[in-house]
Parts: sequence; C-alpha cells; structure tokens
Amino acid sequence: MQNALSKTPFLALLIPLISGIVLQYYFNIQNWSIAFFLLGAIVMLFSYLIPKDKEFRLRWLFGAGLSLFLIGIGITTSGYRQQESSFIFSDQPQTYRAIVTDTPQEKPRSVAYKVRLPDVDKQIVCYFQRDTLYNTYLLPGDEFLFKGKIQAFKNQGNPDDFDYVSFMHNKGFAGSVYIPSDSWQATGRSSSSLITQALRCRQHILIFYQSLGFNNTEYAILSALTLGYQDALSDDLKQSFRTTGTVHVLSVSGLHVGIIYVMISFLLSFIRRNSKYYWLKPTIIIVLLWVYAFITGLPPSVIRASAMLSVFCVSEVFNRKSFSVNALYITAFFMLLISPFSLFDIGFQLSFMSVLAIVYLQPRTSDLLAVKNKYLRAFWQMFTLSLVAQLGTFPLCLYYFGTFPTYFFISNLLIVPLVSLITYSVAGIFLAKLLSYIMPSLSVYLFYLPVNILKLLVGIMTSVIEFFEKLPFALIENAYVSLFDLFLIAITIISFLLVVIYKKPRSLLVGLSSILIFFSIHLYDNLCSKPDSITVYNRRNTTEIKWNIGHQNYMIENEDRARGYKLVEIDAVKLLIISKNIWRDKQSDEKFVVDCLVLTGDNSLSLYSLTQLFSMQEVVVDASLSAKTVSRLKGECLKLNIPCYDVAQNGAYSLIF
Repeated sequence: MQNALSKTPFLALLIPLISGIVLQYYFNIQNWSIAFFLLGAIVMLFSYLIPKDKEFRLRWLFGAGLSLFLIGIGITTSGYRQQESSFIFSDQPQTYRAIVTDTPQEKPRSVAYKVRLPDVDKQIVCYFQRDTLYNTYLLPGDEFLFKGKIQAFKNQGNPDDFDYVSFMHNKGFAGSVYIPSDSWQATGRSSSSLITQALRCRQHILIFYQSLGFNNTEYAILSALTLGYQDALSDDLKQSFRTTGTVHVLSVSGLHVGIIYVMISFLLSFIRRNSKYYWLKPTIIIVLLWVYAFITGLPPSVIRASAMLSVFCVSEVFNRKSFSVNALYITAFFMLLISPFSLFDIGFQLSFMSVLAIVYLQPRTSDLLAVKNKYLRAFWQMFTLSLVAQLGTFPLCLYYFGTFPTYFFISNLLIVPLVSLITYSVAGIFLAKLLSYIMPSLSVYLFYLPVNILKLLVGIMTSVIEFFEKLPFALIENAYVSLFDLFLIAITIISFLLVVIYKKPRSLLVGLSSILIFFSIHLYDNLCSKPDSITVYNRRNTTEIKWNIGHQNYMIENEDRARGYKLVEIDAVKLLIISKNIWRDKQSDEKFVVDCLVLTGDNSLSLYSLTQLFSMQEVVVDASLSAKTVSRLKGECLKLNIPCYDVAQNGAYSLIF
C-alpha cells in the first residue's frame, strides 16, 4: 500500500480529502474542523523536531499530520457548500434580483431557468409560465427581477425513489419558485462572467446547427454529442441509448475530449519529439482543449477531462509517460477541493471509475492477446477499451439504476467509432464556416459535403441503436443492488482481474468467496417471508398502488380502474380503492365496513355520498386527483371527523402488516 501511494502521491492526498468530505456530509462535524487543523499542524511541526537517529522510523509523522490537515480542509469546504444550498427564504412572497446561469430547459408546462440570487448568494431554479417568455427570451447572464415565494425542494416520498432533494443540494441549489407572467421583469443588464460567455457561445452554436437544415433527430443527437445539450432529445431516443449501453456518448465527457485530443495530436504529428519546438505541441493541445471546453459551456465533465489531459500534456513536456494515473488523481483532488459535493455526483463517479479502469486495465488487457495485424489490433484495442470501461462502471450502474445493457460491448464497438467520425465531420463543418467568410459566394458548396456526411453518420448511428434495442433481452431491468452488494461485486471483479492479468491464483479464492456471500445473502432474503404491505405511491396525475402478500406481488390494474373499485384484504385489514363515482345517490341499510378508503382518479368523488354506503376509519386521497378536489375532500373529512391522508402533500402512504 505504501509503495502504491509513493508512486501516486496525489492519491495519498486525495484519500484524506475525501474522508473529510464524507465526514461532514453524513455527520455535520464542521465545528470539529479546527481540531483537525491544529492536530495536523502540531504533528507536521513535531516531525521536524525529532532527533536524527529517529527520523527514518518516524518518517510517517509528516504524512499523518498532512492527512489530518486535509481532512479538516474537506470538512470546511463541505460545510461551506452546505451553507450555500441551505434554505433561508421567507414563507411570504418577496422581490428578488436574479441572474440566469444556464441554458433554459423546456418543461411540459413551464420553462426552467437555473439562476443565482446575488443579494443572498444562493442558487435556485425558476419555473416560468410558458407564455411568459413569448416576447422575451432570457439568455445566460441576463438579469431580471421577480416576486415570488421560494420553496424548499421536496421528494415525493415514495419507497426507493430518487432522492431529488439531495441531488439538488449537491448541485448547490437552495430552492425553487414558480413565476407567473405578471411577476417578473427583465432589467436589461447582463453579467459577463466566463461561464456566462461560454454558455452564450454554446447557444450561438446551437442556433448555427439549426440553420444547417438538420431534422429534429439529427439536430438533437448532434447537439448532445458535440455540445452536451440534451434538452432536444426525445424520451424515446434517450431510452434507446440507455437500452444499448451507449447513453454515455450523449453527455460530453472524457470520451469526447479524448477524441478531440487524438484529432489535434494527429494534426500536430509533424512536430517530432526530438525537435526543440516539441513543447509547442502540448501547449497547442492544452489551449485547444480548453477552447472546446469553453464552447461546450464549461460543464464539470469536460472540465474534469480537459484538466486531466492538460496535466498529461505537461507531463509529456517533461517526458513523464507514467503520469496518466497521477493526472487522474490530481484532477480529482482539485475538483473536489473546489466542488466537494461532486464526490456524490453520479456523473463524477462514473467518469472517474471509467477513466481509472481504462488507465489501469486497458494496456494490460490489450496485451493478453498479441495481434500483429494493425487493423485487427485497432479493433482489439477498441474492444478492450469498451470492456474495461464498462467493467469499471457497471457495479455503479446496478447500484444507481438497476439496469444492465446486455450487448453494451458490441454496441460500443460500433457507436464509439461513429462518435469519432461525427466529431471529425463537425470539425469539417466549422472549417467550411471559416472558409465561407473568405469565399462567401461558395458557402453553399462548402457546407454540402460535411453536412451530408454528418447526416449519413447520424442515420447509421440511429439504425445501429434501433437494431440493438430490438434484440431479445437487450436490457436487464430491476437488478438493483445494495451498497454491500456493490462492494462484493467490485471485490469479485478485482479478484478475477488479478487472476487473469497478474496471475495471482490466491485472488480466485477471494472472488469465489465474494460470489458465495452475495448469493447466500440474496437466497436468504428470498427464502425469508417478507412482511405483507400495501403502498399508495405519490405519482402526479396517475394512480400507482402496489401490495404484496407473502411472496406474491400485486398492483392496481386497468380492469380495476375500469370497474371503478378494488377491495384488498391483508391480514383481516380491508382497503377499498375507489376510482369511479359509481355510488352517487345510492343508499344501503347496512354500511360496508372498511379500514381504509383510498380515493383515486375521479374528481367528482364525494365523501358525503360514500359515507352513505361505507364506514371507514381513514381516508387516503392520492396524487391523481386535482388540488381543488383534494382540498374539498380534506374539508369533508374534517367535517365528518375522519382522518385524511394527502399523498401529494405527505408522500406515499404505506401500511406494513
């Protein structure tokens, strides 16, 4: 371990920094940061005062003190970030000054703008009424005034649902607000920060793409592949890429920056290593990489990749070929130092693990098979690159998404080269754009070839995606694993890689033991009887109700909705689900007794009518009902002295027996 840390010194700095971030994130010990700072400084100072004859034996003291100091830094930076995203706003509408910080996102009923409130130093999300922006379109950096009640983020409260609150807080956002058409006004002022200018540059390029005559699918894929702009992608298209395991190409990241790096390196290959001007090559590469990062809007993923390759280019100048792993750790260290909660960002974790797997494993796996033919060798290297990248990320994909694309290694072999060719075609389009300024009369002819080549390549890509998507068992779903399962899977993969690559047979025992523990845990879970339960989920404008009895799982079906009711009996507890008002004006001499009445779907339901037929101890109103109906039903429950549970307000309703 010590030898590994000595070869990668920034890993030794990265570990305590991450420890401090995790400690603050989960235990909120910011007040203890001063203790880590003082103790670390004392230990480092003491390391300089030890006698000469004991220096070698106590050489670890300085490193221990530095580690304590870095833990304190991690705690402090994380605490500051938590304060940035804390909710401090009034429960009454107030007037705020806001600056747009990102490209707007089109929603079904609104337009979402990420903004910064400079007067309170907070970031929030503003949802504008769609017709609000009919005559005014706000660009990144534009300033406006609005009046509204900023609200804290809220989860839907469903079991195992995505934690939206933590996600937004980790991104640095403190709340959100809905802005009607008469509650805001542009000031005419605009910010000129670097990120603002980068986002505006990206916006101009998107407009340029639209002028080239692409259809909606071509424009959406082109915008996502080259600029990371995904708002134009349809849900069906996104799902197609997810199913085939190629969704990573839609987010501009290390893959795209790597393609740019290879392209620039090839164009500058005439500068030989033994030339005294060789330093110009990495310098030009660094400049052009950051130009690309700028025109993509400086997203964190591109900054990460550009920073890592920049460090790698610097190492080239000093002839340090083994610097790639250190470049990854250096980039991660400084990114977490600036933005500590990137550690909990799924994109950061996936990109870091994929690059780590490529750096460590790809050279070794490609050497497992000696391929002499240069074309077959290129194919083999591309295959191993895709394989190790997926090996590095698939445990995380199971943990977060519960999905596994079966044919990912084949689809990536075809899609990744297509992404490279599309990138080169886009470079041809921009070259044509530059030449059109010199020869404007020939602009139509200059654009014809690269634009049509690009259309052809995008068409081939969509055809490949559709082909793999339609194959049987293309996507394994609902394969979620626990955090402990994640570690077991990771240990298994590492163990078998040690056996195959490093020829360490003892690792096979560790891998097999991990597999045995994994299957034993899941076998035990399946054999043990789970408690019976029923859950009314918080799904806006729709009804989702599930229950399990023993090992059998059930859910509300369309035929139940069409009939208008469903009676569920679990351990002598009766729950009646009503989705149609079929009992209006009906009466009964003897009321049907239920423990819980669940009202869904039909806004004409009336509790006054239902109490003529049913006797209930509790009423549950789900999120498929309108807010007006929910308010009316809650008022009726109050008058009838019946407890009422509002799913939309309080989250999913669950009973465990």
